[in-house]
Amino acid sequence: MLKGFWRVVLIVMGLLGGSTLALQAQIDTQRVISVGQNAIYFKDYVLAIQYFNSAIQSAPYLAEPYYYRGLSKYSLDDYLGAEADSSAAIERNPFLVGSYYLRAISRHTLGKDSLALEDYKVVLQDNPDHKGALHNSALLQMALKDSIGTRATLDHLHRYYPDYAEGYMIDGGFQLERGDTVAAIDLFEKALAISPTLSGAYLSMAGISYDRGNYSEAEGYINRAMEYMPDRAELYLNRGIVRYQQYNIKGAMADYSIAIELDPTNTLALYNRALLRSQVGEINAAQEDFNKVVQREPNNYFALFNRAIISNQIGDYQVAEADLDRIIERYPTFLPALVERADARTGQGKSQAAREDLYLASKMTYDKGTLQKATSQQAKQAALAEETERVRSEKDDNIQKFRSLVYASQQKAYDELYTEEQGIRGRIQDREVLIEPEPLFTLSYYVAVDKQLKTNTNTAYSSAIGLPTEEYGVLVVEHLPQLSQAELQKHINAVDSFDLSIPHSAEAMMHLALDQLTIKDHDAVVQTMGQIIEAIPDDPAPYFQRATSRILAYEAESAKDGERNSQNRLGISMNSTLSKEYLKKKAISEEALTDLKVVLELIPNYVPALFNIAYIKASMGNYSEAIEYYNQVLKLEPTLGSAYFNRGLCHYAIGEKQLGDNDLSQAGALGYFKAYSIIKRMK
Repeated sequence: MLKGFWRVVLIVMGLLGGSTLALQAQIDTQRVISVGQNAIYFKDYVLAIQYFNSAIQSAPYLAEPYYYRGLSKYSLDDYLGAEADSSAAIERNPFLVGSYYLRAISRHTLGKDSLALEDYKVVLQDNPDHKGALHNSALLQMALKDSIGTRATLDHLHRYYPDYAEGYMIDGGFQLERGDTVAAIDLFEKALAISPTLSGAYLSMAGISYDRGNYSEAEGYINRAMEYMPDRAELYLNRGIVRYQQYNIKGAMADYSIAIELDPTNTLALYNRALLRSQVGEINAAQEDFNKVVQREPNNYFALFNRAIISNQIGDYQVAEADLDRIIERYPTFLPALVERADARTGQGKSQAAREDLYLASKMTYDKGTLQKATSQQAKQAALAEETERVRSEKDDNIQKFRSLVYASQQKAYDELYTEEQGIRGRIQDREVLIEPEPLFTLSYYVAVDKQLKTNTNTAYSSAIGLPTEEYGVLVVEHLPQLSQAELQKHINAVDSFDLSIPHSAEAMMHLALDQLTIKDHDAVVQTMGQIIEAIPDDPAPYFQRATSRILAYEAESAKDGERNSQNRLGISMNSTLSKEYLKKKAISEEALTDLKVVLELIPNYVPALFNIAYIKASMGNYSEAIEYYNQVLKLEPTLGSAYFNRGLCHYAIGEKQLGDNDLSQAGALGYFKAYSIIKRMK
């Protein structure tokens, strides 16, 4: 075992390749680009950028590293950086069409609509049926009020992709903006006929019903959308508004509480719940919510004013006056604030100051009346705000509407960018849950804090395989965190400084392998682990990680080759099973399975090895065998939610829907909430 770390075993590594990012003359630029692409596949964009930085410094004339660095920056929401890098790629290779598409969606996101449209035109000149360019061009033309161009592009999109539901969604939005709600509804319904799980269509129809005042129907549409997006806080926020319009205060408050549970920083939900709590007499709870809103948004004058009212009610006059001072400074003619401050000052014994506020309030109405009239004006304005507009947009800063609930004026459901082409992960791709299995167990120095297994299982798995967990912090984990640039640089430097020309101990080699693993160079990990195995053939850890890295390296390479366009990670290629690609996958999988069986010989019933075998079996389409291994995993670890999740997908794959539903329900109960969306979609 890696207790063999303490053996004096020297391994000569002169011929072993490694991933070296140092700026050396002999740097293998294409290999650095390749490993950077692996990092993109594993969504480790910070690491990917560092690889492409190295490639650019080594070969600044190449377009490819600029393109991939731009892709990584886009994935990190650095749209300006993505635009600049895609432009640099175009300068070096004007025939790299993917760079035009990347620059187009970057400019589109930045609001540079005309420039983005020009880039989409270049893409369409090269590929007239490019779905993403057609989709996004239609959105831009609609935003630019080019009705003729929008119609032509949508007709083109429908002609090439008659079963593309999102195309009809855009068309429905186009009709809606032209005021033809009947045509819009027909198109949204057509989109749903193609894709019944298209939640955006339900939301669009909910908006139409809401605008018509048919709140019950709007609530029904939102409920349907929730079936497919149960974790979207904004849906509960908007259903709360709809319920409030139907005077279902209790239901609205419940929705706001769920929204806050899903997104504790959602100030709109906090604000609305506070208003409703104050209406039903839950004064202290309302004040607590308003406090949170003000803490997050110090200039939210609506929350400040409502908090001031509550502070006056409970006798906290100093807090009320402080809040009202700020409001009056911002809204000097807002009479209710003057009257409330007069109350706060009266409560503190500041009679003269209170009279001055009331006099000013009265004077500003250009009326010579008395305090009673100013107070009446306050009540009149407050009632008017409550009666005429029960809700307001978050962008509406009319302070008179301080008692109106707030709705989010968010992006339209039919106005979402198409960005999945060229590996760009965007909003449309994220809108529905991607049905993929939970990942393989792997060695790591790091574990995602919010993904840690229960009962300190990570440490237990590491100890069982003989890893020096406490001293070196090595764990066996499923989910890896996004590391900072500084953290990644530490491991890059360790790989760069490792002298491969001299003998090293097994302990040193294991640390090299872990550094290579951290920077996603799985091919190098496989080689390093092989060297360790030659020296210490009875140590299970190198076998375990070599198996895992073989599969991860293959998956990343397949993604780069475009194989994943015709292949699901849970199933075999749709091409002939005798195809070259399938034979390659089968060979790699068999090698990995052989390594994992050695692990089980050395450590019987080792859960991560059993889990990884099940994963590999499923990836080859051997679902029944995979289920048997997941059964063993769950017998040994009955609370491992990822095993329930993956076993459920296997049951679905062989038509055992009820068993699949049962497993995904159990996975959901154990914290894998995306399982609930999949259950809905399988209905």
